[in-house]
Amino acid sequence: MDLGFLRPLYESDAPVASVHLDTSRDRTDAGKELELRWRHLREDLSSQGADKTTLDVLEEAVRESSSRAFGDHGQSLFASEGRLLGAYTLSEPPQQNRARLMPVPDPLPLVTDRGRYLPYVLVALDRVNAKVFSYTAKPSTKPVSEQEFSGANLRNIDTMGRGGPGVLSGYNGRFDGKHFPRETWRENASRIAQHVRDAVAEVNAKVIFVGGDEEAIAFLRDNLGERKLTIPIRLVSGGRGGPDAEERLHEAAEEALRDFVIDSHDDVLADYQQKLANDQAVHDVKETLPMLSEARVQTLLLGAERDGEPELWGSPHEPILVADDPANLDDADAAFRAPASALMLRSALASGAGFSELLDHGHTSEGTCAILRFPNTEQHGA
Repeated sequence: MDLGFLRPLYESDAPVASVHLDTSRDRTDAGKELELRWRHLREDLSSQGADKTTLDVLEEAVRESSSRAFGDHGQSLFASEGRLLGAYTLSEPPQQNRARLMPVPDPLPLVTDRGRYLPYVLVALDRVNAKVFSYTAKPSTKPVSEQEFSGANLRNIDTMGRGGPGVLSGYNGRFDGKHFPRETWRENASRIAQHVRDAVAEVNAKVIFVGGDEEAIAFLRDNLGERKLTIPIRLVSGGRGGPDAEERLHEAAEEALRDFVIDSHDDVLADYQQKLANDQAVHDVKETLPMLSEARVQTLLLGAERDGEPELWGSPHEPILVADDPANLDDADAAFRAPASALMLRSALASGAGFSELLDHGHTSEGTCAILRFPNTEQHGA
């Protein structure tokens, strides 16, 4: 994951209030429950020293979220000196409601949620018609775009042809239009493929889910492959054929997305384990910290389970620096303490490192490790 979307959260030199809140609307009294949850967090932030203008701008953002669609979701909010630095919808509620006022933002629940919901394109098609839906990485019950395509059909076309004396006609015979149906379907697939490519580009999709007629899907896959569209294509149930089929398609796509995300995290973990065996990765906080501070980390991997995580030391002047001892920083007297995950994510962003959550085949876990930009020749005293 590219952490660049976090940059606005670091635009303030003053302490930052970070809020992670369950904004679900799964019951008729959900609005009242949300109000109570926010009131407790506001009081907590106030006791930590947050100023009234910052609390007010956060409260306004919470109220705006209270009108969101029915269902389970959450929100991550960041503010400083009366200015909202960022407001993000979470695809599912955070593990716990929490609010912190610290010298740096606390974005771990946000980045782990963002890594579990990828942009994708969903296609429902038969041999003539298609619908193409585009979804961004931001959780939403509705696509950002929806396109419908109607291609050529076989109505009013004499597919049987004319046979002369001694010449068979029909589908078992020989005539110029015998292969017309398949060529028509291929041409439809070619046009639909262009719509799909446009949709992929629109949201920078990481995967395409397709449901519908099997032969039409095969034609579409051929057309996408010919044009070097290299992202994965996964088949799902449902498709065209009425509201029920389309509803099944969307439900199947959501389930397939969860499986795809798990597979993607498993691939990252396998890559890490392979590189760890070849001194191109490091394990645990102690080994990761110097690699972060030296900008040698390619991908930082953190588990979402951070209960009881240690605090580390950060520098107000050099965001890339993070250490377990302030003496290892550029200015020990100005150093400050913050949760390990907050300082490591700040360092990863500053050095251009990527991020991936450490998942145990879809289940949250704990731990810290990193894949390096180049081999760590000092790991075994080389």
